[in-house]
This record gives sequence, structure tokens and C-alpha cells, in this order.
Amino acid sequence: MQTESKPSSFEAVFAAYAVVATFALGYGYWRLATRQDELGARLELQRQEHQSALARLLRDADDDRAADNLELQVISLVSPHLSRLRESGREAVTSQKIVAAAAEFLSSKGRPGLAQLAQRLREESTPNARSETTVDVPGASTSPSSAWLVLLATLPGDDLKLAEGVANEKLRAAKDLGLTAGVSVYKTKLKGRYVVVLGRPVERSAALAMAAQARGRSLSPDAFAEPIGGWQLIGTAPFPTEVRAASAQ
Repeated sequence: MQTESKPSSFEAVFAAYAVVATFALGYGYWRLATRQDELGARLELQRQEHQSALARLLRDADDDRAADNLELQVISLVSPHLSRLRESGREAVTSQKIVAAAAEFLSSKGRPGLAQLAQRLREESTPNARSETTVDVPGASTSPSSAWLVLLATLPGDDLKLAEGVANEKLRAAKDLGLTAGVSVYKTKLKGRYVVVLGRPVERSAALAMAAQARGRSLSPDAFAEPIGGWQLIGTAPFPTEVRAASAQ
């Protein structure tokens, strides 16, 4: 009778090692697959959060644009009535009611610029109102970066006399139209140009309202509001004009 051969100790050790290695390899693959699934789930969650944040930003931007368009439309509609805030009579009272209703509507939307401009115009019309006669030293003041200005004209930065002459003309035109806001000359920081502006630095909403008024009263058909950052105040109109004497014969 033929005797069965027993496995040697080497074969037994090798077989046990193969079993352990197979188990370890399978466990490693399982752990790797689990980690990949967890990582994929985290990435998907982050993607959804980013999409939600982007959607919120887009909605906020759309809301801001809609509010800006609404404000500009309302201000453009009431700009012809702003000049009558200082007048009396039936038509002036009607205009004042229109401006007050529009200002209240915009204020309820978080846009107080029209109300601030109307209040400023009323205060300037009172007998005790202080006229804007402050003389600024050229180059001595720099406007805050958070303020806005109403630009009436943009001129080259190498001809100050030209800018001062345009400012004088705009001041005379503003007075003829009954506008009490002063006219000044600034120099921009980046491009180094001279700009002729209406009034003083104000908040964005008030600047938009003043720009609409300037366009509506034909003071400047291209008047627009722009934020200022480091612009240098050169001076306030009226500027002195050169008088050339005739040469003696």
C-alpha cells in the first residue's frame, strides 16, 4: 500500500503566507475603495456647496443690477422736478410731492441718495444756507476713496488752464440753470487727467442723482458718476483768467 506523502513544513508555511497575503491584499483593496468613495463624497459635497455659493452670488449680483436700474429710472423720471424744490406755486408743489414720493420709494429699497439730494437742495435754498465759497489750496487735499463725484468733462492732464476755463464755463452754466452746487477740478491718479466735477464728494446714490440732474438740465449731456480713489483736488471755480494787455505801439 502506497503511503500518502505529507506536506513539508516549507509548503505549509508558504500556503499560510499565501492565505495571509491574499487576505491582506483584499483588505487593502477594500480600504482603498472605501477611502475613494469617502473622498468622492466629500468632493461632491464641496462641489454642491460651491455651486450653491456661486448661485447666491449670481442672484445677489442680479438683484443689485435690478436695484441700480430701478434707481436710475426713478431718478431720470424725477430729475426735471428737482429744480422746483426751491420754488413756490402750484406746479412747484406738485413737483415737490413727486420728488418726495420717489425719494421715499427709493429709501424703502435701501437707496437714500435721492432723499439726501432733495434735502440738500432744500437746505441750500433757505436764507441761512451757507454758500459754497470755500477756497481750496491747489494740491492740498485728496478726496476719500469711498466717495463719488459727478464728472462733467474730462481733459488732458498737461493743460491746467484749459481745465480751469472749462470749469469756469460750467460754473456759469450751472448758475444760469439755478444749480447751486460748485464746480471743481480734480486730477485723476492712474491716467493723470484733469476732470471737471459738479459739487463735492458724496455717496454713490447722491452722485447718481446729481448726474441725472446735470444731464436733464443740459449742463452736460455726458455727465456721469464715478468713484474716486486718490484723486487730487486742484481747485474750485471760479478760477482767475489771464488778461492780456495790448502791446504798446
